[in-house]
Amino acid sequence: SGGIWGSWGWSLTPGTPPGHDPVGVVSLAQLFEVALAKQKDPQVATRGTPLPTLVRSLVGSARSLGLLVVPR
Repeated sequence: SGGIWGSWGWSLTPGTPPGHDPVGVVSLAQLFEVALAKQKDPQVATRGTPLPTLVRSLVGSARSLGLLVVPR
């Protein structure tokens, strides 16, 4: 991975267990857009959660749901 995602030290390996196919695909750009929207939520905004932390959380959630996270 490169760009800002690589600078955050993220791996883009699939989150599905061996022998299981991903149920879908989501890009980091899409997760970034979701994180930007979440930052506008008053409950999230009052916590002051940094954008990289929100995106990392969304990546983890996507992987646990069986989604393949791709760079673009």
